Amino acid sequence: NTIWTDTETQALIQFITKNRAEGGDSLNFKPQFWPKVALHLARLLTRGPAKSATACNSKWGRLCTKYNLVKPILSGIPWDDALGLNILDKGEVVWKELIALISRQKHPVAKGFRKRGWVHFTAMHAALGSAPAKGSNI
Repeated sequence: NTIWTDTETQALIQFITKNRAEGGDSLNFKPQFWPKVALHLARLLTRGPAKSATACNSKWGRLCTKYNLVKPILSGIPWDDALGLNILDKGEVVWKELIALISRQKHPVAKGFRKRGWVHFTAMHAALGSAPAKGSNI
């Protein structure tokens, strides 16, 4: 199994951000792109097997999925990569309303962001923030 550290994940996001032109407007990278990513990440390996091109492509897909689930929920809500939404006890009523809205919109992944962030959100926003909307985000 491939083990991803935060450092490797951050390097993956940065490499893609730097080379986003290769993916076009929708950041759909061709198969020959992913071996370059794997080679770039090889120097950072600290645990587990080396990242394959397939593993890099899969990780990017999972990161995009998570970002696309979280981003609509955060529209207009302050966000911190370390603290997440940082809902304090005084905001419990608002949090319950937000969770009800999230549940109706089928975004259960966001429930984990009440007081815990996602260290890669800002980097993913830099990579994908200007990408065209697709699916239910249009």
